[in-house]
Amino acid sequence: MVVAKSSKTKNLFLIILINFMWATQVPVIRLMGNDLGPVTIAFVPMICSTIFFIPFLWFENKKRKDRKPRSWKDMAYFILPGLVGIFIMQYAYTLGSTMTLAANAGIITLTIPVLVAVFASVFLGEKFNIIRVIGFFIAIAGVLLTSLSDVKNARLGEGKYFKGNMIFLFACCCCAFYNTYCKLLVDKGYTELEILVYSSLIGSVASLPLLIWVEPFHITMILHSSTTIILGLLELSFVVYGISMILFFYVLKDMDVTQAILGNYLLPFFISLLGVILLKEEITGVMFAGGFIIFIGTLMVTVYENQLLEFFTKRKALKDGKIKT
Repeated sequence: MVVAKSSKTKNLFLIILINFMWATQVPVIRLMGNDLGPVTIAFVPMICSTIFFIPFLWFENKKRKDRKPRSWKDMAYFILPGLVGIFIMQYAYTLGSTMTLAANAGIITLTIPVLVAVFASVFLGEKFNIIRVIGFFIAIAGVLLTSLSDVKNARLGEGKYFKGNMIFLFACCCCAFYNTYCKLLVDKGYTELEILVYSSLIGSVASLPLLIWVEPFHITMILHSSTTIILGLLELSFVVYGISMILFFYVLKDMDVTQAILGNYLLPFFISLLGVILLKEEITGVMFAGGFIIFIGTLMVTVYENQLLEFFTKRKALKDGKIKT
């Protein structure tokens, strides 16, 4: 697929915006404090998001009269991403986070783009070329600069955190699978709203037993909560679980999921930046340098991949004597 440079630049901007939206999840949850349980925080916003976007999907389906209605066979495509990529991923992420150090979780999260590249290679036939390899290494170097405290405080080798580390790594695998599978759904012609609503609906239904028996949810608990709690749940519902995912599916129409997911390495920088703005934390020049390096790696893969590949091909041809200077 040939994509114009202007479109690639737009997609880069969207990738940055999407990851900024995803990064808001961490400080928002921290602002909410310990007033709500982890299961409630993980699934109530997702259920609210699903309910909110159902009317938009209904309107979209009504407007597109030229298309045949989706059959139950179509709906079957959303069972796997809904169960694995949303329900199991969210539960494993929440459970793993409580059983390991935040620093360990931060380091393990770095595996998601790599896992996506593996899944994309197997299921989608995407190629991991030299530019993507270089871009990944540059981005990871930037992440390590941005997350020096996580690197210093990580205790990946300690036995007492082993179970939590494995559960959190499993959550990252589920996340990578979901991102890859959604690219498959995009290629099959499903719309952004269909992918969001149908997969979230499956995940929401699967989460109900947890909200009934494991961590009983009461609507009065939310209604009597502080303004911070209510605004936090709304932000998670509509920004993190809703708009950001619609934009992500939109970007997948124009680029490989391996390219799009590289922007995940911007998350530590954005989380640190939001910590300064919302939580009065400190940010260092090293963190800014790390963020810039991550941006360079992402820019290489999303906008200039074809030009760089052409450059390396010509260099190799010159070296092999296939092209005369």
